[in-house]
Amino acid sequence: MDFSLVYVTTESKKEARTIARTLLEERLIACANIIESMQSLYWWEGKIEDSDEAVLIVKTRATHLSA
Repeated sequence: MDFSLVYVTTESKKEARTIARTLLEERLIACANIIESMQSLYWWEGKIEDSDEAVLIVKTRATHLSA
C-alpha cells in the first residue's frame, strides 16, 4: 500500500482542525498534524502578500488523493 503526505496551508488553526476532522470522519486520511502559526509570503493577483497561516499535514493512501 502506498501512502502520501499532503501539505495544506489554511487561514487558521480552526480551519485546519475542521478540514482534518472532516477528512478523518470520511476515512480519507489516517492522521493529521497541525502547525498553528506560520508566516507565508506569496504572489497573489500581481502583488506579494504576507499573511499568518496554519499548516495541515495529512497522511493518506495514494488511492485517496483524488478524493
